[in-house]
Amino acid sequence: MYRRQFLKYLSGSGLGLLLPQPYLSAQQSVPDRFWISVNAGGGWDPTYFIDPKGNRPRLDGRGPVNNYSVNAIRSAGNIAFPASYPENIDPPDANSAGHFANFFPRHASRLLVINGIDTQTNNHDSGSRYVWSGKIESGYPSFAALAAASSAPTQPLAYISNGGYDNTASLVAPARIGEGKVFQQLAFPNASRPSEEAGNRHEYFAASIYKEIEQARIDRLERLRSSASLPLRKKQIAELIMSRVGDNNLGRLVSLLPDRVSSGLEGQAEVAVAAFASGIAVSANMHMGGFDTHGNHDQNHSRRLMQLLEGIDHLWNQIELNNLQDKVTVIVGSDFGRTPFYNDNNGKDHWNVTSIMAMGADVRGNRVVGATDDHVEALKINPQSLLVDPNGIILKPEHIHLALRRMAGVLPDLSSQFGISGQALDLFS
Repeated sequence: MYRRQFLKYLSGSGLGLLLPQPYLSAQQSVPDRFWISVNAGGGWDPTYFIDPKGNRPRLDGRGPVNNYSVNAIRSAGNIAFPASYPENIDPPDANSAGHFANFFPRHASRLLVINGIDTQTNNHDSGSRYVWSGKIESGYPSFAALAAASSAPTQPLAYISNGGYDNTASLVAPARIGEGKVFQQLAFPNASRPSEEAGNRHEYFAASIYKEIEQARIDRLERLRSSASLPLRKKQIAELIMSRVGDNNLGRLVSLLPDRVSSGLEGQAEVAVAAFASGIAVSANMHMGGFDTHGNHDQNHSRRLMQLLEGIDHLWNQIELNNLQDKVTVIVGSDFGRTPFYNDNNGKDHWNVTSIMAMGADVRGNRVVGATDDHVEALKINPQSLLVDPNGIILKPEHIHLALRRMAGVLPDLSSQFGISGQALDLFS
């Protein structure tokens, strides 16, 4: 059933009367603005890559912040990064897209780094909530959920989540997709082998019979709607119909996926971008863990950061492949930071100060906003110039989210319902 047919069906059955006007109007336009949150779960160490400190000795005698040389710190444009890794580890593949010396020169022109963000916590749950919702208290939706609720509240797959903080406050349903083959199963429910080519799918029923089955399902849903007496029940059935028989462009999504969907972050990127390009989703969470490196920090963290940056590089390739570079904004963050010194296990523990990265639509790249001192304490910045200013303010996650909400055009009633206090800063553009 195509969208026009479905809306005509809603009007004829009276279901359209149950749906608010934004619900119907959302079905009449294809989303053209998209958002991806990439979560490095466990608490990453910004000093290891985007807020580099090197091995200068600390004034308090607690050893260096990092074990790589200060002389290894380079710049790509205005973005500083270590071009090499500590000598005591098995180094990442020098040819990898996630190697610092490859990733930052390629992406610096589009990359915004925001350093010196005080999460005010070293607890995983609190930090993840604060970084991704702008509030440390429980119950607030993630930014990705707010963006989906603002621009595509009726799309059944508006918000795709692969993990991380994905609370929606019941504004939208997070679609936890997993592997890309789920889409083939949804797009071709009449096939025993939905992931095969068209001629090899082995359909259960002939096309004419399956058409009658679909019509019988619609008739059953209409009977359910007619028998309902309570407004909430009618609305819920209307949403059920939308999710079951609405045109979600799943066939187009499947056609945009690679023949073999990758694993890990790369696969998450392929599914998310294909969902954007097909018009069925507007926001997505990508997620990978492994950053809680309380032991053997240098080896473990370097490996995970390489994999993270490989995933982001692949994500950008997919965005460009689908000509969405002017429509997709990518935000990369983590629970909090890590201590500016090593523990007895050559690891690093939890630290409240962190950083984020952003790239894509409406993000002015080749910039660093905010800073930390040599002991990785957040420095104050001027709210207007965004330069370091001892009379300024400390950046906190609410500043990031106020700027994100403004950039995403989050609906005023949602911003009011889930209010964030703080000063609006022009961080991204």
